[in-house]
Amino acid sequence: MNIEITKPASIHRIMSRIGPAWIVMMADVDVASVITGLQSGAAFGYRMIFIMIILIPPLFIVQNAAGYLGIFSGMGLGEAVRTRYGKKLALIAAIPMASTDVLSYIAEYSGMAIGLYMIGIPPIVSIPVIFLIHNAIIMAGRYRRIEKMLLFISLILVISIIASALLMRPSIYEIIHVGLNPIQPYTNRTYETLLIANVGAVIMPFMIFYQAGASVQKGMEKRDIKISRNETAIGSVVSEFLMVMTVIAGTFIGGYATDPMMLDRALKPFGSLAPYIMAAGFFTAGFLALIVISLASTWGIAEALGWKFHRYGRYIIRSEDHTYGDRSSIRQSVISDRKKFLTLYMTESIPAAVIAIVASSYLLSLVIDLMIVFVIVLAPVAILLGLLVSDSTVMKGNPMKRWYMTIYWATIAIIESAGIYSLMISL
Repeated sequence: MNIEITKPASIHRIMSRIGPAWIVMMADVDVASVITGLQSGAAFGYRMIFIMIILIPPLFIVQNAAGYLGIFSGMGLGEAVRTRYGKKLALIAAIPMASTDVLSYIAEYSGMAIGLYMIGIPPIVSIPVIFLIHNAIIMAGRYRRIEKMLLFISLILVISIIASALLMRPSIYEIIHVGLNPIQPYTNRTYETLLIANVGAVIMPFMIFYQAGASVQKGMEKRDIKISRNETAIGSVVSEFLMVMTVIAGTFIGGYATDPMMLDRALKPFGSLAPYIMAAGFFTAGFLALIVISLASTWGIAEALGWKFHRYGRYIIRSEDHTYGDRSSIRQSVISDRKKFLTLYMTESIPAAVIAIVASSYLLSLVIDLMIVFVIVLAPVAILLGLLVSDSTVMKGNPMKRWYMTIYWATIAIIESAGIYSLMISL
């Protein structure tokens, strides 16, 4: 009888806690990453598959640390920096955060514009419409409601990418003997560029902010850490498996794409429907990432500034909040901060939308360049995350193990070395 009662409760808790890690991993397969994968397949066939596979461990290592921070500290990254190092450093740290967010927005708006451009909708029309829909969804819902929508979109994305790739009937022999071969043309300049772009695409700064912040918003506790860890591991594998699918699709392009209209060749087996399928895929991937980036960005900046805003649809009054006065005063402060939070959310992507419209003729090269930049701007965010999760005070007596942190710092060092090398050869 005990087993019958306990087992459903355990399953219920697992299902109720799934979300933060899975959603951020699916958002990692954003439209900019998809374009990078398509270009990789177009230029080098299956050869980039090996890189996709070996990027699974780094993705897990970094994102698992972000989940640990949110669960054990009860704070998002911005709030944790402010609490541990003070408001000044938190605000200084917010500068690369903000710049990274703008770059992410540009990548997503540009990617969705590429997809819709394939079916005849110009960026000057599509981007403003996307902007309005994107803001309307967040204004109308609370986190839990938004999360359910994101889970639904992510499932559509997974099914559509896998189904499309399987219908293309890729060569298993080529995948094994070429794609999984560790010997690749690493000295080829174009291969190097795409390799580093894929590194930038696999771990983006917004992902760290989202998983930490969403874990807090969802109210995850110490007993949920195994759920978070397993969800992150599964999401890491699925995320890179989907990227492998994009590389396979890219082989049908028949050469490095220099014009957005060339990308629909990736779905050549689908005939005249290819542009529409591509447009739908780009829009789904980009829109999922756009909402995740927006939430991560606004959470990070609001936390760094010390704003108090809703959690679980209401603000939880903690002991330190009583310095603001009685409950009525705190409530008014929360309402005021909530208005600032929504204003920030609505306005911060405007510059990126404008840039995406103006640079519409350079969208493909813009996306690849942004992926490379992400490798560099990841550094301050990753360093802060590493310092925080190894701090016993911040983690409330549960810092990450030394062996894990050794692997973590080695991972960040390798990623950033690749970014610096890319910067040097491009100068």
